[in-house]
Amino acid sequence: MNFDAFTQMSDREMQEFSRICNYLLSCTFVMREDQKKLISKDYRYIERNFALFSDYLSLSGWRIYKDSQYGMIYVRNEEGYNKLSLNKLATVMLITMRLIYEERRLQASNTNDVCITVAELFGKIVNDFSVYPKKPPQKEIKDCFRIFESHNILYKLDDSYDNLDCRFVILPSILIAVSNEKCKTICDTLTVDDLDSE
Repeated sequence: MNFDAFTQMSDREMQEFSRICNYLLSCTFVMREDQKKLISKDYRYIERNFALFSDYLSLSGWRIYKDSQYGMIYVRNEEGYNKLSLNKLATVMLITMRLIYEERRLQASNTNDVCITVAELFGKIVNDFSVYPKKPPQKEIKDCFRIFESHNILYKLDDSYDNLDCRFVILPSILIAVSNEKCKTICDTLTVDDLDSE
């Protein structure tokens, strides 16, 4: 490990490095493009200093990855620490968004993002999967969306998730958040749980 670049930073540069490092650890994903499709300054900063971030984060068991195809940089703890625990609703929403993302991204060949509405998401959850007999309470839904937004898995295009017509964009980070293997395992578990409850 070579920390010469770090020790040669000015106080201001060290503050910027610290800010971006903490942002990366708290949100897991940093996307190349922001909501206006402009290149993210944080993404470019990490990209320019990728080796330094890699060395620094490895000291506490983190590994940093860059996926140029999907335009994202993300971290994963090699020891399995700091995992986000989701309740049943959040898990079902995340899996459903992952399945919708797979279906829709093939149709949207010019972008890696997929746009859907709250109504489409819960239509699939309630009707296709029958995990919930009706739409869950709005506060729980908004809490789940806030978690996903804070981890750069999606962002909304309209004012409020209270509106069923509210559009939001599922980002390609969902492919990492829910791998194919994890998606299949959770879908199988949900199916078994549903059968057991009948």
